[in-house]
Parts: sequence; structure tokens; C-alpha cells
Amino acid sequence: MRYSISTNWNSYRHASAEAMLEEIQALGFESVELGYALPRAFAETVIQWQKEGKIKISSLHAFCPIQNGGAPTPEIFSICDLRDHRGARQGISAAIETGEYAARAGAKVVVMHAGRVPVARYVNKLSTLFDKGYIGTKRYERTLVKLMNKREKLALKQIDVLREALDKILPEYERLGVTLALENLPSYDGVPSEPELDMLFTEYPTLGYWHDIGHGQVRQNLGHIYHKGIVKRFTPKIAGMHIHDVIEGMADHHMPPGGMVKFDIFNEVVKKDIPLVFEPSHSCDGQSIVNAVQYVQQIWNI
Repeated sequence: MRYSISTNWNSYRHASAEAMLEEIQALGFESVELGYALPRAFAETVIQWQKEGKIKISSLHAFCPIQNGGAPTPEIFSICDLRDHRGARQGISAAIETGEYAARAGAKVVVMHAGRVPVARYVNKLSTLFDKGYIGTKRYERTLVKLMNKREKLALKQIDVLREALDKILPEYERLGVTLALENLPSYDGVPSEPELDMLFTEYPTLGYWHDIGHGQVRQNLGHIYHKGIVKRFTPKIAGMHIHDVIEGMADHHMPPGGMVKFDIFNEVVKKDIPLVFEPSHSCDGQSIVNAVQYVQQIWNI
């Protein structure tokens, strides 16, 4: 099977990496993404299995592996945080360490959340209005415009900080033969935005883009992008995808079918030799994942 699955789905439920991998293989998967919540001891076992030809490693989700049971979040560091320069420096070091680990694991791609613009107040207001059914109203549009204006004022400086980080990280990744791919985030505070990605791709030709399908759908639902258009625009730069569906507007990491995502808009993307990684929520059972694989196989014919 060409598809991979994130270890974040089940690593927290198992006392050993062997049990984690056996459950994954029982669903038919031959490849895994090492998730940001994976302890180092588990990661070492996965790499040993990979060396023995028992499993493949498609990608790593920064920052991986976690140290000493560290915080299981992909945003433990931000490499573009204006408010915490020490944290940004730690993020750069952790990003390079993840790249080195990816090279050791035989993975060609590291997916990373770069960070967020500090406009959470406006993001939360917009989300509340969306949940209450106000999308399309003048009140919703006014809030969205306020969010966009506030983000624009702050984002330019954060993009400069991101450039400084990429200047340090990307040469190391190029040396290692690993692609760094920045992931799209579901809310408007995510860095970089689509226009910012366009600019960065011109400046950093080796920088990749990781398209999270569920996040893209949420962005469309909130009125931030047109999903199909973004996919077409960035297809040449897409270095991998997270596969999951969205229900009720913003509830992502559900397994298809039955959600809002139109999976046929990715027909051209999946022709590329890139990791296609299922990223189920913890609540998804094994059968729903098997059903999801069968569903996208029928649509994508792979």
C-alpha cells in the first residue's frame, strides 16, 4: 500500500513501539509518519524495524522525537516568534535535529508548523461567530476584516524572523538530503499564509509545502481560501499531504467518507511521488481508517 499513517493516532495507547506498529500493520499499512508525540525510545524501535525491512518511514512531523515525555504538540517551538527569541533559537536547533533524525530514519520529508501571528483574540471571535451560524453576515465579515488587518500589521516582522530561521535550517536540510515542508494551518493566524508561501518559494527554491487536507477545508469553510484553487496553485511545491476529513465546519481529523472534503481535487497531486499520510484523531477506530483508505483509493485510483 502506498499510503502511510501518523503514529500520533495510536502511540499514546501503547506501552511499546512493537505493539503500536503491529496495530498499524494489522490495518494494512506498510509505512508510518513519525509523529510529533512519539517518544525517542519508540522512534528508535521504528528505525530498527525500518532497517530490518519490516516497516517504511514516509516522513517526520516536527518536532520529533520528543525528549523525556516532552509536551506532545507540534507547536512546542515557533521558528518565527517575535516575542520569544530564545524559543525561536530553540526551535531552529530542534528543527535541525529533526532533519538529522529524518535522514537517519531514511525519510525524505519533515513537515513543520512554522508558528502563528499573535491574533488569537480575533481568531476566537471569528470561530465563535462561525459556530453560531453568522458566516455570510455583515458581522462576520467585519470581524474577518479586523482579523486580516491585525494579522497584516504583525505578520511582516514575523516573516522576517522566519527568513532568519530558514537561512539557518535549509542549508542543513540540503546537506542531509531532506525536504523541509511548511504545513498549512487551519486558522488565519497560521504562518505562513498562502501569499507568504508564494513569496518564500521564490526566495527559497528548496523549501517545500505540506498540504493538510482537513486544514485546507477548514480554511475554506471560514472564508480564508478557495481550496481547489490553492491546491492547483501549489501542486508543484507539495511535498506531502495529511489525509483527513472535516465535519460541522471546523471539526477535522475525521476519516472519510461523509465529510465536506472533495477528494477528487487532489487527483493531480497524488500522481506525484510524495508521502500521503492518514492523520486520524485518537477517537477514530481501525475500521473507519480501513474504510477511509478504500474510499480514497477508489477516487485516486492508487
